[in-house]
Amino acid sequence: MKYYFPIHLDGGNRGCEAIAKSSAILLNEKADDVFGYCRDIELDVRLSVDRFLTLVPYTKSSCFFDFCLAVINKICQTKKTKEWRWLYPYRHLLQRITKDDIVIFTGGDMMCYDDNELIYINNWLHRKGITTILWGCSMGVENASAEKLKTLCNFSYIYARESLTYTYFQSLQLKHCCMLPDPAFILPAEECDLPAYFAEGNLIGLNISNFVMGGISLQHPFGQEVLRFITHIMEKTNFHIVLIPHVTWDYGDVHQDDRQMAQLISQHYEHSERLHVLDINNLNYCQIRYAISHCRVFIGARTHAVISAYSMCVPAIALGYSIKSRGIARDLGLDERLVINSKNFVKGDMISSFDYLMHHEDNIRQHLTKVMPEYKERPYQIRTYLKTLKDCKI
Repeated sequence: MKYYFPIHLDGGNRGCEAIAKSSAILLNEKADDVFGYCRDIELDVRLSVDRFLTLVPYTKSSCFFDFCLAVINKICQTKKTKEWRWLYPYRHLLQRITKDDIVIFTGGDMMCYDDNELIYINNWLHRKGITTILWGCSMGVENASAEKLKTLCNFSYIYARESLTYTYFQSLQLKHCCMLPDPAFILPAEECDLPAYFAEGNLIGLNISNFVMGGISLQHPFGQEVLRFITHIMEKTNFHIVLIPHVTWDYGDVHQDDRQMAQLISQHYEHSERLHVLDINNLNYCQIRYAISHCRVFIGARTHAVISAYSMCVPAIALGYSIKSRGIARDLGLDERLVINSKNFVKGDMISSFDYLMHHEDNIRQHLTKVMPEYKERPYQIRTYLKTLKDCKI
């Protein structure tokens, strides 16, 4: 029996790296028996992902093929052509999978976006009688589509990572699901050398993504909100701020490089000696977690950056744009004021939430210290459900 992660993608998103490594640990299998579909093998080797799973190179199509496919899709937009379009890059990986194997769909918020390859791959595998698991996922009624609702029934098992998603799945009468924390909570911090400013003590970690900013710009409403917050910190406190990127994807039509947002902000405050940017190019997820653990408090847009803060008991604010941020904070018993909806906010929300965070800083840290040991152990319970699935295949 072998395990396949078709939606691993690569560690350019350190969240993908975190899920791949932690999921391989939960499977308790050798890397030779776990396969991850990877768009950047050189990067994943540098991040040591290859110690946890075998990396399968992504199948790139030619420019001519992409052009022909675009023309076909424009002329003949049928269900079959849609499926073919999504399945084609995965064809070599899919041909390797047998009925003896288990396919695990990582990428926790894939069901929060538009209909995508996860749906079409899962439906294809279901028709082949292959066991599939939707792994560590989030999804709400606001994300629903006819295709998503159909494919939910085609999974052999569903592992929801927070209670809001689980409650929604229960409302759909899905019986084949459980609720456990995101697998990345189990990962340890990895000690590494940090810049001197981490020794300051009064350091706010800040992670910003183009998702919450409305694009790679500071001119959108939430971009202005972030600038108001940083200016407030610079003028009213003695805190230093370190911008911590977490995703470095920027190729083709994918533009999710947090470093671009950090550069824009850094340029805006170029004369300040209290705003810094952490270079993560040679840092893996667990090393970034170590850096976050040295922040007094943390504010983050990327879910797995915030998970690092929670796991290290650093008081944190999540800049949420979907159900996952609210659900994880709720399950940890954190006040709703520690989640800011970047798509629906009131001017000054970041400053208000930060004031609440600092006023309750010690209590929040003590609370996380109390609940985190048990919370980190719970993902291992997935092994019980996996054993049941494997026993059914014997």
